[in-house]
Amino acid sequence: MIGKTEALRTVPLPVPTTAGSEWLPVGEPVGTLAFLSGCVMDAWYSDTHVAVIQVLRTAGYRVVAPSLQTCCGALAAHEGAAYDAAAMAAENVAAFAGYDRIVVDSAGCSAHMKGYGHWTDGGSDLAARIVDVTEFVASLIAEGELPAVEGEQPIAVQDPCHLRHAQRIVAEPRMILRAAGYAPIEIDPDGMCCGAAGAYQLSHPEVSRELGLIKAREIAATGLTRVASANPGCEMQLKTYLGDEYEVKHPIELYWAAIQ
Repeated sequence: MIGKTEALRTVPLPVPTTAGSEWLPVGEPVGTLAFLSGCVMDAWYSDTHVAVIQVLRTAGYRVVAPSLQTCCGALAAHEGAAYDAAAMAAENVAAFAGYDRIVVDSAGCSAHMKGYGHWTDGGSDLAARIVDVTEFVASLIAEGELPAVEGEQPIAVQDPCHLRHAQRIVAEPRMILRAAGYAPIEIDPDGMCCGAAGAYQLSHPEVSRELGLIKAREIAATGLTRVASANPGCEMQLKTYLGDEYEVKHPIELYWAAIQ
């Protein structure tokens, strides 16, 4: 199954790179998944999107990014723009109607969408169908639907707050990294915030900077220059306070690079 790398059918850049597209499975189809394009991810982290879609296709899924979807609304909610956040939630409830499972590859977005019941009518129904990509891919690896490669290359692991504290997803990213041939190295057993926190880095730059520097020092103390993080805000923050010699990647990007 891994040897098949049928080209992705994507709409051309510029943004959006995924909304309104669909991608066919590799091999025998096992089902259909809806996919959140998002706003930050689609604009700046399209490589993560490609890796996620390819992994899902490799597992036999048809992946659909509904054209009527919009930003998840997390950033608006963080800044107190409740009307805008509710409007975005309502749009997404309509856009993802009819899909049994919606895969999200930004921890901030998946955490927010799992709380849609607080934001709009029908939100609870959609929230129950949201799955963060790390928990979904980890389940496929555990069930033998996706492969694992051998290896013990050390990698530092940073837990986004929206993954660890909001969704209680901790083991799954590490399982994915091990399946990609890595040995996860812990940097902070308590999972302290990196300082990004949505738009917090813009509204509280001094505190955000201090938290970012603490996280950078924790990573530097490991002696490793490769870091795994599953949220775009965290990745931006880490890249800001780590040197150019450091590489920060989503666990799914590292996994796809290992199995393809």
